[in-house]
This record gives sequence, structure tokens and C-alpha cells, in this order.
Amino acid sequence: MAFCRTVIHIIQPGDSFYKLAQKYRTTVPDIMMRNPGVNPYNLQVGGKLYICSGVGQNDMQEEELKLNNEMRESWMQHIYWELIFQSAFLNDLPGKSAVEERLLQTAEDIASVFAPFYSENKISALTDLLEEHIEIAGKILQAMKDGDIAEEEKQDALWRDNAAGLAKFWSDNNSEYDYGELTMYLNRHLDMIKNIMEAELSGDYNEVIRLFAEQENQIMELADYLTEGLIQKFL
Repeated sequence: MAFCRTVIHIIQPGDSFYKLAQKYRTTVPDIMMRNPGVNPYNLQVGGKLYICSGVGQNDMQEEELKLNNEMRESWMQHIYWELIFQSAFLNDLPGKSAVEERLLQTAEDIASVFAPFYSENKISALTDLLEEHIEIAGKILQAMKDGDIAEEEKQDALWRDNAAGLAKFWSDNNSEYDYGELTMYLNRHLDMIKNIMEAELSGDYNEVIRLFAEQENQIMELADYLTEGLIQKFL
């Protein structure tokens, strides 16, 4: 496994994907995967690229690697169960309550990764924020299913406030975390969830599959960012 730190690179004159891959110790295909829609043969100066700056596994301590594995696993489980819940909810499957309960468990699982570094009160606060994130997503899904645009917009605003609360929690408790970067990561996560909801509601399952593959990459970027902050601050 390779650990990486996601950086935002501002395109400069003379940049190419090959040069950037060498600079950031990654690969051209990885840069392309993380920047869909960017033409590698026509990079626009001043534009942004999301690049996973690699560190080889051998450069990591065992404790750091274990932390990164746990962080990635907890967030990946979160998006997996979110997708399963969406399908169960929209199709009114008999197991949807059990799936919802399992999805809520992912809030505790994510918070538990931070438990070695923060007090019980802080972990409880983080768990509450993550559970709220999940609960609001369910309300948005209900509003979208009902075609209630006003309610959807209301819940979306609350969702963004919750994301800001998560970003504030992490940045207030760790100087290695940047509030603006966290807000960007979290809002990208929310946007992707909504895009998947819309695709599933419309019955475009090929688009659901495509978007979920993109979401997997996004969530690993967030997990790696959170991991690095803990490593720099505490390990």
C-alpha cells in the first residue's frame, strides 16, 4: 500500500503530468484519475490539480501504516454503507432499518480512529457530528424522493453547516489541519453523495457505478489528509 498526502498544485508554465509525477513521487495515471476532465495536453496555467504526493510504504513506521489503514477502512466502510442504505431506502427493502443502523455505526468507527489522540468528551462530540452528517443525508434523500425541493434545500444548508462544524472540530484540535482544506474535502464528499442519490433516483445505475468509483478516490484523499495530520501532530 502507498500512503499519500493530497496537495493542490497550481499549474505553472511548462508543467506536464510527467514532470508533476516525478516531482510528487506519483504516476501520470494517478494524476489523471484524480483530475477527470483535465486535458493533459492542454494544461491551463493557474488551474488546480489534485495530486496524491506519495511516500513509499518502507518510509512509514508500522504505527503510522496501521493508522492509515484504519482511517481508510473506516471511511471506505462509511461510503459503502451509505450506498447500500440509499438503495435499500429508495426501493423500500425490508432490511433498510438494519442497514441504517450499520451506517450509523460508521460514525463511531471513524471517531474511534481518533480515540488514541483525544479525550472521551472530544470523541463523543466528533461522533455526534458524524452521526448528524448521516442523519441529514437521510433527510435529504427523503426530500429528493418526495420531490420536496424546499425541504431538500433546507436540509442541504444544515448539511453544509455540519461539514463546517466537522472542519472546525478537526482544525481547532490539531494545528496540522487547515479549516479551508477540510471544508473543501467535506463539501466534495457531500456533492458526490448527492450526485449518486440523483443518479440512483433517475435509475441511471451505470452513472451510480462511475460516480462511486470516483467517490472511493475522494474519500481516500480525505482519509490520507486526516492521517497525515495525526502523524505530524502526535507520532
